[in-house]
Amino acid sequence: MKKVLLIALLSAASIVANAQRYEYGPPQPMDGPEGDIGRLRFGVFLAPTVSWLKPTANKSDDKLYIVNSEGSKAGFSWGLMMDYYFEPNYGIATGFSITSGGGKISTRLNPNVTPPYADNIVESTYFDYKLQYFDIPFALKLRTDELPGGIRLVGQLGISASFAVSKRADYEVTYTDIDASGNTVEKTVKADKEKIEGTGITPVLMQLNIGAGVEYPITEKLSLYGSLFFNNGFAPDVTSPKDLDLDYKGKFSDGNTRLNNIALRIGIFF
Repeated sequence: MKKVLLIALLSAASIVANAQRYEYGPPQPMDGPEGDIGRLRFGVFLAPTVSWLKPTANKSDDKLYIVNSEGSKAGFSWGLMMDYYFEPNYGIATGFSITSGGGKISTRLNPNVTPPYADNIVESTYFDYKLQYFDIPFALKLRTDELPGGIRLVGQLGISASFAVSKRADYEVTYTDIDASGNTVEKTVKADKEKIEGTGITPVLMQLNIGAGVEYPITEKLSLYGSLFFNNGFAPDVTSPKDLDLDYKGKFSDGNTRLNNIALRIGIFF
């Protein structure tokens, strides 16, 4: 993960250096929206987010567990924006960001299905995942001509590759175990901010990004930017409970889950 961050930062630095060298070349036309054609624009943003985990079905794939989303989590995102316009109203948007979020999900044993095993049966679970991802987006960006006051409406559609930086969870799991006398007993374990190793949470996530907002010029080169984004994690499955190695016995499944979030970006282009 540190290598990915280092490569991204070095790449951004290289682009900035090239863009700065380009500024000393022949002057570019600056009359109207054509002034942005062939020129990189850089910006920074902050964004409060609301994220949630959504099961694609109300039962796990093996039908043993009933699965429910248990609400959303407030989070935060920040990062660097880079735009390159190849036409006055059409461009490519990329950059990178760090996004914190997660979601809450519960499972309970399906009373209509008998487990194929007798020992260490997970009866119910509640997980509050606390996740952080490093995102690299690639999107088509659209904008209108200048409206009164210089305001432009903007839209964006693309995908992003997200790499897990931090994976933790609060959880409560009830399961059956065998005591010293050979009897089956019920046990419950709880933990806070437990670190998740391996592939219990997917290390790489692909997301679909849809955004719409406005740009407002302050000076010839400086613009305020605001946009509302919906980010839909579509592949792969975010959680994989069978790969969790935590302080309880037994395995369970929560089916296919997707990580989604809504973000309100407030930034500035310069």
